[in-house]
Amino acid sequence: MTTTTAPTEVAVITISTTERKDVQEEFGLLELYDKMTFTQKIVIGLLCSVVALEGIYLFALVIKYIAEWFILLLVVTRRANQLRIQL
Repeated sequence: MTTTTAPTEVAVITISTTERKDVQEEFGLLELYDKMTFTQKIVIGLLCSVVALEGIYLFALVIKYIAEWFILLLVVTRRANQLRIQL
């Protein structure tokens, strides 16, 4: 007969599928999607695509805007250093 100590013991917890609800079923997303017609699904897909593309475009604009301001800041500081040297 072997004895086990506390650090070597392992507790296993199992969750059966009947104990928890599926997230999609909980919010009724599958039922809503199943009730849509094919054209409604196409329109929703196109709208989601447009919104995603607009988000990517806005992100690119923000990066471009920050880069332009950074370059402008570098030019101004370089010019300020040149003016200090001349004085």
